[in-house]
Amino acid sequence: MRLSFPQQWEDLDHTADIGLRVRGASAEEALGRLALAFSTLVSGGVLPEGVREERLRVEGGPELAGTAVALLRELLFRLATAREVPVAIDVHAVDERGAVATVAFGRRDPVRHAEGADVKAVTWHEARLEQDGAGWLAQIILDT
Repeated sequence: MRLSFPQQWEDLDHTADIGLRVRGASAEEALGRLALAFSTLVSGGVLPEGVREERLRVEGGPELAGTAVALLRELLFRLATAREVPVAIDVHAVDERGAVATVAFGRRDPVRHAEGADVKAVTWHEARLEQDGAGWLAQIILDT
């Protein structure tokens, strides 16, 4: 399932940090929605321009929460080094060993995206990627 920017998320009340929570019908969908919620947050909700695609493979674990942390950390690395954020994502596979996704990246512009959050780290604190009722829940706490 290909998901596109922007992504709505539920704001978790957390002191000094920002928490994101999303839901999906599958682990892949929930992880993709979490990645796009991160993008929405760091870009201030303004769609970035200049799309290019790349197939990413990240090692994960322990458990699915570790895979979610690993993917978000890779996206934060791309933001910090290349000023790129995902505008669309297709998570092909996710398990305790890692994730594979095709990501369309856009360039973060410091002027257009000035309202975006300055994320410093993706934390393990309260990280989740798990079944929740009939669907899946993904959540992450970001150090800002």
